[in-house]
Amino acid sequence: MENRIERVDSIPLIINWLMKMQVHKIIDGIYVPHKNWDGLSYGQLAVLFLTYVLYSLTHRLSGMESWLVKHKTVIERVTGWKVGDKDATDDRLGRMVEVFGEDDDKSTEFQLQSGRHMINAYELPTEIVRYDTTSFNVYHQSNNSDDGLLQFGHSKNYRPDLLQFKQGLGTLDPAGIPLITETIPGNKADDRCYIPAWRRMTETIGHPDFLYIADCKAASLETRTVIDREEGCYLFPLPMTGDTPKILKELVLNPPEEPQEIRLEPKRDEEEKPHVVGGRICC
Repeated sequence: MENRIERVDSIPLIINWLMKMQVHKIIDGIYVPHKNWDGLSYGQLAVLFLTYVLYSLTHRLSGMESWLVKHKTVIERVTGWKVGDKDATDDRLGRMVEVFGEDDDKSTEFQLQSGRHMINAYELPTEIVRYDTTSFNVYHQSNNSDDGLLQFGHSKNYRPDLLQFKQGLGTLDPAGIPLITETIPGNKADDRCYIPAWRRMTETIGHPDFLYIADCKAASLETRTVIDREEGCYLFPLPMTGDTPKILKELVLNPPEEPQEIRLEPKRDEEEKPHVVGGRICC
């Protein structure tokens, strides 16, 4: 019997968390491989690929084959899966990634199921969610087509000469746990993303009873009307354009109703503790 010495490091920890999140089970319940596909399933291979990315701090497909062989014994002991030396070739990984990107509906379904599982399994708080978008520039030749993700648009990186795509992310507060993510064409306006994102988070959480926080681009009347009509709550800063500054100034100087004092009652443990004011201890 051949003796092998393998470094364990963080591999068991990463795999354990991914398996607790049921990443492999959710993927295998949505994506069915071709009948000629053998070896590890899409879900199993995805778990190992994510482990490889987090462990090696790289997302290059070509390096995973040798990494898997190097840590084969540890991976098999932790997962209980039979791992072949050719289960993680760049061709197989490329096909897996291609399949995951072919169907937007399946991608949305994966996010929906995984989000619901994390909320229920870890009893995550769902009172506050946040959503925002950002742009990513790429050095790629334009094909002068209006189709596809890579487009010229308003660049947040101050590089309007480069093609870009946008990424939207919805998270749970206060831990910042990702709930939904979406890749958006680079020429799409942000203000058209907030309602679909809110609806997806509502479906994932299971109800609209949460505070939806976003930037001023979400504060259009149309967006606020839809969320209010669908029984949601939102917190958006108003953009200081048009008549908004004048209206806000008028409301402050001439409030439509008598201002009411708002008091935040201290918690019981805070009432019993002394506090320091100006270098003196006050009880």
